[in-house]
Amino acid sequence: MTDSIKSGSTRRTILKTGVASAAMLASPAILRVATAATLIKIGIPTVITGGYAVLGSQVMRTCKLVQKMTGSKGVLGQPIEFLYKDTQGNPADCVRKTQELVERDNCHLITGVVVSSEARAIMPKLAEWKAFFISHGCGDGALTTKEFFVPNFFRANTSAPMGARALALYLKDSPEKNFIALGSDYAWGRSSVAAFEDQIKAIGKNLTDKIYTPVGNKDFSTYITKIMQSGVKDCYIALQGDEARGFFSQAVQYELPKRVQLLTEIVAQDNIRSLGKDAIGLAGSARYVFTYDIPQNKVFTEAFLAEYKEIPDWTDGEMYQALMILFAAMEKAGSPETDKVVKAMEDLEVTSVKGPVLMRKCDHQGENQGFVVKVAASSKYPEPVAEIVKIYSREQITPDCLSTGYKGR
Repeated sequence: MTDSIKSGSTRRTILKTGVASAAMLASPAILRVATAATLIKIGIPTVITGGYAVLGSQVMRTCKLVQKMTGSKGVLGQPIEFLYKDTQGNPADCVRKTQELVERDNCHLITGVVVSSEARAIMPKLAEWKAFFISHGCGDGALTTKEFFVPNFFRANTSAPMGARALALYLKDSPEKNFIALGSDYAWGRSSVAAFEDQIKAIGKNLTDKIYTPVGNKDFSTYITKIMQSGVKDCYIALQGDEARGFFSQAVQYELPKRVQLLTEIVAQDNIRSLGKDAIGLAGSARYVFTYDIPQNKVFTEAFLAEYKEIPDWTDGEMYQALMILFAAMEKAGSPETDKVVKAMEDLEVTSVKGPVLMRKCDHQGENQGFVVKVAASSKYPEPVAEIVKIYSREQITPDCLSTGYKGR
């Protein structure tokens, strides 16, 4: 089983992964520039405490699994070391902790940032730090637009506009015409709702109301009541972390899933767990689907289930994919040095847990396939799981270059 790579018109298989050891093996043509004993440090400024700590915990557990899978061979024959810093979801703290990683720990490869506003804060500093940052999960569509573009930043993951696009394409044939949206009042939440509004308008639907909840909100009762009183039968949800768990727990108490079709830009296993059997029927786009049946994903899910005895969530899958892409770029470059990794990353294509992903040169957005899923009961697992109902090509769901829009599409 392999993760495969191509750049331009040339395809080379450079990643071979196994459950016991997923060591990234260099092509014979690549010159190894460091000794096997030299560590490759990867900085993980993530949310360890605070409202999005569940996402940070998923980032860290996947990194620890990848470190175990790669073993002493690591990448380029050099073992990987992950360095973790707690940002608490605060942009200023993220800047400070990332700077510590770069200047104190001599760590110039960065990933694992959870909150889009944190990403926005560190991106202008990357050139000064001579650091490389690959996003595994920051969804704010603006990060890969002309306004925010920086050469040392790449996004491997599905963005909010991409998730909204996939869901809108699926809803095109739905008999429902009117929708309501509820999102967290920060960069990703607003970006997700705005993208959903743009996309459903393009297919002739209406968004009758947009509700934004304060960051860290714990009581959703008034918002749930407003949704039920709206008379709309479909509600789009853009919440993550503790906020999502709080909302879905209260939604069950109010029997909201029985009255309103809940749709979300990210169908997360953690949210399914909060809803229990009431999650059955929840629909939406999914950034990663652990049931996606391809060899690369099977390697990851088998290793993950063996290690943690738990279903991998979307963050786990996206984190794993981002690391596989980063490793592929280092192998292609023959070096972990920032400038060489940036050059190697442009137009790099890797087939990983979500299928083929192209890291396009024009804006450094990764072209990902779009998954729409619906939650169903499972005879194999002790909780409901998301099942794929539609897959859209990466060309269909990736925005125009340096944009969040889909001109003429």
